[in-house]
Amino acid sequence: MQCLKLSNEEVLKMKTNDVILKSLSIIISGCIFLLSLSLYFGGHFLPGGGFVGGLLCTMALALAMFTYGVDKVNKLLPINYVYVAALGLLFSVGTAFSGIIAGKNFFKHHFTHIHVPLMGEMELHTAAIFDLGVYLIVVGVLMSVILAFGKDGK
Repeated sequence: MQCLKLSNEEVLKMKTNDVILKSLSIIISGCIFLLSLSLYFGGHFLPGGGFVGGLLCTMALALAMFTYGVDKVNKLLPINYVYVAALGLLFSVGTAFSGIIAGKNFFKHHFTHIHVPLMGEMELHTAAIFDLGVYLIVVGVLMSVILAFGKDGK
């Protein structure tokens, strides 16, 4: 038997058939993103929250970038992830100071009940805003790190 040996140039010229990967990547990324939102929204009452939701959202974005390439995903979603992290920090710090603004203690939790059409009575609380800040910080920082390492010397 003869062993097949390919040079680096021949390997780079080979066309890959990644139709299955690209097809499944869309479905899996969407499911992971929906799970991240579910964990975020249930985080105050159930296990989960902003940190785990942010990790899963980053994983969905990274899967799309690994499958389709960074340039294609950045063209589709032109997001500066440093600004996303800064916005998350603003939400989190703003939630901490909302107690002082309301005349209560620092980081005091506030909530109210609102009526949402088609969904009924819901609680609106500052913990959800804080979790949103954590979610955005995690996505912003991790995606910035992934893109910094993935620039490939450019």
